[in-house]
Amino acid sequence: MFAEYKRDVSHNYLILHGDETINTTSYQVRILTGNTMSSILKCRMQGLDGTWLFYYDITSKQSLASFYEQRKLQGEDLEMILKGFLHVIEEMAEFLLNTEQLVLCPEYIFLDVEKKEVSFCCLPDYHHPVQEQFRELTEYLLPKLDHEDPTAVNLGYGIYRKAMEPGMQLENIKELLYRSENSKEKIAESDTKIRDKEEYVEEMEEPPQFFQEEKKEKKDRKWQPAAGCAVGVLFLLGILIFRYLGYFPEIPIEVVLGAAILLMGVGAGWTWMEEKKKKKQEQSAEWRNKVQRELAGMNIEKHETERNNTGRKEIKDIEQKSEKQNRTEQNSWECEKTGEDTAEQETYGETVVLSAGQLSGTASLVSREPGELPTVYLERELTVIGKLEQASDVVISLPTVSRVHARIRKTGENYYLADLNSRNGTSVNGRLLGAEEEYFLQDEDQVDFAQARYVFLKG
Repeated sequence: MFAEYKRDVSHNYLILHGDETINTTSYQVRILTGNTMSSILKCRMQGLDGTWLFYYDITSKQSLASFYEQRKLQGEDLEMILKGFLHVIEEMAEFLLNTEQLVLCPEYIFLDVEKKEVSFCCLPDYHHPVQEQFRELTEYLLPKLDHEDPTAVNLGYGIYRKAMEPGMQLENIKELLYRSENSKEKIAESDTKIRDKEEYVEEMEEPPQFFQEEKKEKKDRKWQPAAGCAVGVLFLLGILIFRYLGYFPEIPIEVVLGAAILLMGVGAGWTWMEEKKKKKQEQSAEWRNKVQRELAGMNIEKHETERNNTGRKEIKDIEQKSEKQNRTEQNSWECEKTGEDTAEQETYGETVVLSAGQLSGTASLVSREPGELPTVYLERELTVIGKLEQASDVVISLPTVSRVHARIRKTGENYYLADLNSRNGTSVNGRLLGAEEEYFLQDEDQVDFAQARYVFLKG
């Protein structure tokens, strides 16, 4: 089976075709291209070199393999996938379609995150037993289960065991889904444990210093070519003056004027390039200072909060110590009065102050228009960008930004940008990214999510 991706003005397509000749007048093809089933991706055919290509509209949808590349499968995610599978099998049976033509590869199963719907591809010349495909799909999903979610574990391994049995029926999947929903309700009612995760950070050794005045730039060798051009022009003008006074009659005036104009052009061009480079450096410094100021504010706020909490803890410790000391003195006075031995004095340790550590070296996306868009800090291994709050780590509330628009994947110290089949596309330095393309971000790359204009700073 051949597969590729294509983008036009406002749509993204998955293109599939097999190796067999397709009867375009068959019932299967007419139903598929008629777009009458909600669980099958909208499809159209196009002939090319004697073969038929099937174009599936995947605009604003994410493939199962891409969406769960860095995510863990929760119980509700697995239920959504299984319910989608049941729905498409029931619809195909209703329309008398051959279920062996259903493509259950994770790369060709697509999710609508906002609507929580699953869509599938149906290819007329694709012939693979659906039970075998379903078993391979469950084997793919097992390693991606969130093993801290009991619903995901029970349902995932239960479905896998059923898929391994010969002659599996849809009723088996429905039964497991029903049991999963009931057990999930019981767990939600009985689960009263609260997990507290405390983060211990080291005390800042030095306060952030982000507000120092910029040093004046020294005159260096970058202006020497322009200065040399200016000296050359003056020299040629001197020769021209001597030529008019009667000296050097053999030198043509046109040659002297042409050389002077050429040198002036070179000097002006060099000066313009240096000014443009200086302006870009100043703009880059302004972006970096903005990130540093925001990080400094975050650190100071965390430090103040931690210090206030520590102060309250110290006051409470002092009050408790004073109360215990008063109680000990009272017991001692009573023991002396009755002639009994006094109790041993208790000892107390010192209070340790824990302060927030300084955030440094954080890669970020900074708005190219000051104050228009918030700064995006890329601290996670996978950052999803879009305008749907439930599915995105970074929300950009612009009408041209798709619900799930793009993602940035962090691998070590490197960052990779990919468009997620958005309607208006994602571009880097003016170049539109293709479908399924991952771009290695470089420092100060200009990244556009439709009309959201950012610059990438590596930190």
